[in-house]
Amino acid sequence: MFVIELIQEIWWKLKPRPQAGRSATRAVGDKAEQFALAYLKKECGFKLIEQGMHDEDGELDLVGRIKGNEGLVVVEVRARTEGGLVSPRDAVDFSKQRQVVETARRLLPRKGFHDVLRFDIVGVWLDQQGAPARAEHFADAFDRNALRR
Repeated sequence: MFVIELIQEIWWKLKPRPQAGRSATRAVGDKAEQFALAYLKKECGFKLIEQGMHDEDGELDLVGRIKGNEGLVVVEVRARTEGGLVSPRDAVDFSKQRQVVETARRLLPRKGFHDVLRFDIVGVWLDQQGAPARAEHFADAFDRNALRR
């Protein structure tokens, strides 16, 4: 009995854990967000203004400016495993679009931003180990009229 308890104790101490206070899902989301940010900077000339902007009712993943685009761009990042049933683009359904638009309307003026808005999606595809493998950018994926539907 002692040997089993000793093995369990050793296993418990050596077992990999997500960062304290963060879920494993959130840790994957953070990696996907960083991957998306690097992708946008390289491919679109994205200039980050805010990341992880949030209040009690919502969060904006990335807020910035894209070269050649007038106004702010709010980017929703979605990660999905390669070969999954739902693509990252399709995972941003009407309900999520509405939540992002409402959050932007609430938070951005608090920071002094009143620019024209564009809402983009960056889909991050994860490999079988859960690491970001590739990204897709969907410019102007939805608009602020999501609230009127």
